[in-house]
Amino acid sequence: MSLSRVREHKSENERALGIVVTRCTLKEADQDAVSNKYGMANGRTFATWLRSLNYLRNVCAHHSRLWNRNMAVQPKKPGAGEVPVFSTAWDDNHVQARAFLLLCIAQHMLTRINPSSSWWLRVKAHLHTFPDLGSMGLNLWGMGVMDGWDEWEFNI
Repeated sequence: MSLSRVREHKSENERALGIVVTRCTLKEADQDAVSNKYGMANGRTFATWLRSLNYLRNVCAHHSRLWNRNMAVQPKKPGAGEVPVFSTAWDDNHVQARAFLLLCIAQHMLTRINPSSSWWLRVKAHLHTFPDLGSMGLNLWGMGVMDGWDEWEFNI
């Protein structure tokens, strides 16, 4: 499949991008070309991100518990300096296995697709409504939220 065909899929439906990159026998150079559009050099690593987001989508679509769930399909660490805003996530196995990292990945991709999106602001506002249940051991840490997350700025 040619890179121009990949671009057609992307314009038709972003979901098709995941199918093309993860299920087709796309040449590594073409995988890398797609991942470069999202600030990553390695297309195979990017494919793990897409598979992880697909898993997150399935958990949500089937109304499964998400907040403190260990993600069965986890994204691989990007290359050094490729995604600096949440680079510390890869230092913590707990964070890597939780949904918050996937929300960060979705925002990273959305920043490239639609830089004017306010989605991350809505995510932040929603997470700030989480009740104070620390006495019961229930907090945002269970979702994998990292220190300083609400001060991050995602830039292209």
